[in-house]
Amino acid sequence: MSLQKVTKNKMNKIKLSILFTAVAILPAFSQINDLVKTPPMGWNSWNVFHENINENQIKEIADVMVSSGMKDAGYIYLNLDDNWMAKTRNANGDLQADPTRFPSGMKALGDYIHNKGLKFGIYGDRGLRTCHHYNNSSQFPNSESGSYMKEERDAKTFASWGVDYLKYDNCEPAPGSNQRQDYERMRDALLKSGRDIVFSICAWGYQDWMPKTGNLWRTTGDISNAWEAKPGDWFRGVADIIEENEKLYIHAGPGKWNDPDMLQVGNGKLTMDESRSHMTMWAMMAAPLLTGNDLRKMTPEIKDIYMNAEMIAVNQDSAGIAGHRVSNENGKQIWIRYLGSQSSGNIAVALYNKNNTTQTIDLNFADIGITGEVSVRDIWQKKDLGLLKTSLSAEVPAHGTTFLRLTTKLDPAEPFGDKAIAIPGKLEVEDYDKGSAGLAYSDNEIANQGNAYREGGVDVVGLNCKAVPEGTFLKDSDCEGYAIGYTTVGEWVRYTVNVEKTKKYYVVARVSSGSENSSFRLFLNDKAITDTIKVPKGADWDTYTTVSVTSQEMTAGEQALKLQITGSYVNVDWLYFCEEENCADTIKTAIHAGVNNQNLELISQVKVSEFNVFSITGKHLGRIHFDGSMLSNSISKNDAFAKEMKFAGYTNGVYIVRAVKGEKALKIVVKE
Repeated sequence: MSLQKVTKNKMNKIKLSILFTAVAILPAFSQINDLVKTPPMGWNSWNVFHENINENQIKEIADVMVSSGMKDAGYIYLNLDDNWMAKTRNANGDLQADPTRFPSGMKALGDYIHNKGLKFGIYGDRGLRTCHHYNNSSQFPNSESGSYMKEERDAKTFASWGVDYLKYDNCEPAPGSNQRQDYERMRDALLKSGRDIVFSICAWGYQDWMPKTGNLWRTTGDISNAWEAKPGDWFRGVADIIEENEKLYIHAGPGKWNDPDMLQVGNGKLTMDESRSHMTMWAMMAAPLLTGNDLRKMTPEIKDIYMNAEMIAVNQDSAGIAGHRVSNENGKQIWIRYLGSQSSGNIAVALYNKNNTTQTIDLNFADIGITGEVSVRDIWQKKDLGLLKTSLSAEVPAHGTTFLRLTTKLDPAEPFGDKAIAIPGKLEVEDYDKGSAGLAYSDNEIANQGNAYREGGVDVVGLNCKAVPEGTFLKDSDCEGYAIGYTTVGEWVRYTVNVEKTKKYYVVARVSSGSENSSFRLFLNDKAITDTIKVPKGADWDTYTTVSVTSQEMTAGEQALKLQITGSYVNVDWLYFCEEENCADTIKTAIHAGVNNQNLELISQVKVSEFNVFSITGKHLGRIHFDGSMLSNSISKNDAFAKEMKFAGYTNGVYIVRAVKGEKALKIVVKE
């Protein structure tokens, strides 16, 4: 089958798609604890003080976190980074504070922090020594400051000091050690420590085991005090991190956060526009807000950025849906973040200008699925912009961002054919519900919404279509069928379905992909009913195959079914839901072979056999006995089976039959 690429935008999308790495998400997992349901907020010592920290300095920071109003604004974690520890462990093998710089010890410092109404964070490492000790080996030759194979001892020590948050770094791994196992051991040790401790993984890049292991995980190398890093630099500038972190948005959610590193606002290098962009994009990405400046010297302008209540409200939105980029044209980017839920009608929007000159950025509301009147508020200006109907434009300074909150009434999702799709039965994937983005569908590339069959929404592609002029839409009659295609991670479509019985169903999907990372997942009323369904790589995107799974229990009645893309670039043609265990294989075999009487053969090895009978949609109708030795690829013999079915009470129609112990399926037409 040939997949028709009929618009210029579609061709552009293919070119853009190959620039991004497909990301597959994990199946459902149990969160490691019940902490940080919203991104953690607080302060960390490294960006401003590096290794030069001491007890009095930290107490002064605690004081000003309270007196400045930062604590009341939500910044509650005070986190010590590297080099709080002594040059050696104590005689019992326990970590201990540096006696000169922290003479009162960590327990006393933790008590001081707690008495201020704050939470106490500390730093550790999965290797033999922490990063500062390793990078300055001559000063710390035998510090054993890392926790390798000492995880339970150190976790108990942290708990005894009242630690609430552990940042766990990745330096000097032991020879032959395994990074994942090292982090898992500390996770388990913290869970057994007797104290609730947030676990922050700092391994300088996302890996798929991290959401099962930590509450947050660093997604990039260390942030530098710069807008952009120098070429070849291991450190990252603010703009570099925004680009790297964006593609991981689907992994974020309550209790599990992408961590693009600590904030550099107020450290003297970023302009005010860059500083506001820094905060805007961290809020949009649902990132931890860990300030890294000297709070004792904070200017009113910097304080106003950190304590903007509307910015914080976006970052701390309880739904935990991270924002993502929907448009990127010549350095002019549009990002959206759903607030409350994908159907709330509340959306945060960032118009982000990466360019070195002021740019006009235009936002058409229809491109992000909004119709009707839209209430617009500018978050940094703290100003209502009124009710707008179709679009807005903003003059955005170099490296700046216009940060908006849009409120609208979304069009409700309704069945595409004005009737719920029956389960068991066939679901044509292109027939997703009518309604607004966020309710009926979510599509990441707003410039490419719509193609064949439907004028809006996600990308629909035609199968075996007639040739049409480039730039025109395919009509229903131009193709043999349709599929959704050009999919990227996080996109989804919704269907109103009517489930006949409360039970597990067998699901067959007709799919294609030219990628090794394509996958999708099914949800019923936002609850997962399948694990991630892997789509095999084919010769190209035009080569379709079938995959099948068993669902979790589906509740009878009218429900909302969601198909979500979890690994990019899968095309999906249709789904079949059927009741009997064998029916999935029957549908898969029959349709894959074309259910053609001339090319299917069903032969029994015994004279009399028992056969399952299914509707063409896969519903099991019953069993029938027949002399199996009479069946072959002869039409006349198949007609004999049809007569037997007629005698058994089956009405005129098309059926699929399969021997109870057979491997192939056969289409039977019952007629007068």
